[in-house]
Amino acid sequence: MGMPVPKMPADWDSRPDPAEADPFRYGWRPKYVRLVGGKVEEQRIPLTAEDLLDPQLGDVTLVQGGPHGKLSRRLGGVLELFFEDDSDVMIIGDMKILWGIPGLKDPAPDIAVIRGARDEDEVREVFDVIKEGVRPCLIIEVVSPKYEEIRRNDYVEKKAIYERAGIPEYLIVEPFRVPRSPIRQWTGYRLGLDGRYRRIEPDGEGRLLSETTGLLFGIAEDGAFQVTNARTGELLLDLSQLSLARNAAEERAAQEAEARIAAEQRAAQEVEAREAAEAETARLRAELELIRGPQTR
Repeated sequence: MGMPVPKMPADWDSRPDPAEADPFRYGWRPKYVRLVGGKVEEQRIPLTAEDLLDPQLGDVTLVQGGPHGKLSRRLGGVLELFFEDDSDVMIIGDMKILWGIPGLKDPAPDIAVIRGARDEDEVREVFDVIKEGVRPCLIIEVVSPKYEEIRRNDYVEKKAIYERAGIPEYLIVEPFRVPRSPIRQWTGYRLGLDGRYRRIEPDGEGRLLSETTGLLFGIAEDGAFQVTNARTGELLLDLSQLSLARNAAEERAAQEAEARIAAEQRAAQEVEAREAAEAETARLRAELELIRGPQTR
């Protein structure tokens, strides 16, 4: 029996307003029709929530913006920075994955971590598991916080797809519908020996351990996502945080250099002052000897 979908948060209202009744609210699939006279016209076929589980090349989706898009980009960036020196790991985002399993839909996960891909630098439009000979070890989906049926895709439909596709770990991160996209919760699943998903239990700090990556996924005190290296305890940074940290380190280094130079200058001045004092003492003694003259017995 599958896990129920978590209840909608209090700050959500799943009832569609007139604007959300727009049939193109999820996006569209272009269809080109040749008219009389040879002119080609593009027609837009509205996408459904089910279409988003098996996107086609050329689809224009409109559910990737706002908190969802921002969180996906930041989280993907953190993982790319962490694995940038590991040539065996590739991070892909919003790329359709072909399982090669008859009857199974082929989604485009928000983030997928793949170990052992044929060529990380190869230009791909899709990731073909059969061709590559490897599948993602970890998939992360960011819940689109506006539509309940899209939310159900992440918690129910995609969970079933990734379980059948044999994805070892599946994490779901859900933002609130408020500015700055703080995190409401993480939900995680790990594939058992029987090929079925089981919930990943959080640690004492509420973090979920990804065994395939050695990373802990949690929520910081300010409500933002937090990724920690489980082995070292080091927090992973995104580009903006890394830039701030580097700037702060450079500023500290510059201040330390200035302080060191100032200390060296003070020490040099003290040596110069001491040498000048010694020279003056020697001069005064010489003058005193002259005044006294030669000593007679």
